Amino acid sequence: MYSVEQLSAREEIRDVLHRYCKGIDRRDWALVRSCFADDHIHKHGDYEGPPDEFIGFASEVLKGIPGTHHSIANVHIDLSDDGQKAATEANFVAYHYIEAGQPDFAPCETHGKATDWIVAGRYCDKLERRDNEWIIVRREAFHDWESANPATSAAVTEGHHAPVT
Repeated sequence: MYSVEQLSAREEIRDVLHRYCKGIDRRDWALVRSCFADDHIHKHGDYEGPPDEFIGFASEVLKGIPGTHHSIANVHIDLSDDGQKAATEANFVAYHYIEAGQPDFAPCETHGKATDWIVAGRYCDKLERRDNEWIIVRREAFHDWESANPATSAAVTEGHHAPVT
């Protein structure tokens, strides 16, 4: 049975993972950055490096992708005995709507057509509790499968979302 402290830590860790997804989907780079320690190392596809450079990499990739939706599931959390470190593995599915006319890029060839690009994989993170908050210190993202298909019509309403109540 988990203690109250362990349950709280597990929920706070999930919040970090969800905050990352929200930040990426909203292109809220400050929110994305808040998930990672300054000494964080991020490995995702061809990219490996510090968090600020990752944000530059991600924002560049997403320039021609007006709509994304990142979901996290099956979050496995292994807390250290002292409760100050954790290792996680979380499945993700990331949906990307690529507009027609965008140039092809390495992960997804569109041939100039509107494309639905779906990436599924795992975020394997190392987190630490620093200054009384959980933060990711290392991330390795693994793509388990991808799919690219002609897009159905999509209404992208960037920046428009229901307020949280």
